[in-house]
Amino acid sequence: MTGLLIFLGTIILILGILMIPVHAAAYYKEEFSLIIKFLFFFKYTVFPMKKKEKEKTEKPEPKKEAAPEKAKKEKRKMTVEETVDFIIESIKKYGPGAKMILRNIRFHEAELYWKVGAEDAAACGIKYGRICGWLSGVLGFFRNLTKIEKTKIRVFPDFISEKDEIYGGADIEFNPLIVLIGALRIAFVLLKDIIKNNNKQKSAKPRQKINAKESASA
Repeated sequence: MTGLLIFLGTIILILGILMIPVHAAAYYKEEFSLIIKFLFFFKYTVFPMKKKEKEKTEKPEPKKEAAPEKAKKEKRKMTVEETVDFIIESIKKYGPGAKMILRNIRFHEAELYWKVGAEDAAACGIKYGRICGWLSGVLGFFRNLTKIEKTKIRVFPDFISEKDEIYGGADIEFNPLIVLIGALRIAFVLLKDIIKNNNKQKSAKPRQKINAKESASA
């Protein structure tokens, strides 16, 4: 009986801690940073992740003359628009769990500064109009799912610069218990997709073998 009471007390304590709101400060300028604050003492930097320097204990081996390798193509980084579109498509795909998480998030303040640049004035004007239309659609999508109290968005064309300049941030609050439940629902959908894809691959293999045998006999 005592063990059961301790177990129930532990569960209630964990649930009580998970019900305490968590605050997060997100900021973007060339790279994304996210700092989580919990209660009055816990502070953790999620992004950017700290890179641990590995100590070299082994003796350096003599360099061998290697054959010339083909230059590796650098992976193109996703633009801000592509990243946001990917997030929106993922939310639509994993609907209930992702929407549950978003409905739990509250943006106390969100700020965006976007200087639009292009090769020439005409291209800059076209790009500026496209970005304004895209941003209004993105804001409409997220406003239907999240609570945004204050927004400060400034988008303007720069006919002199050839590159965009983007930075912004947000003060976020969420309930970790609801985020955890939403994440479990997303994981369940992902697991179903993995099992479905594996079953398709298994069923496709016998068909390929049968077709190969039929072609060989013919």
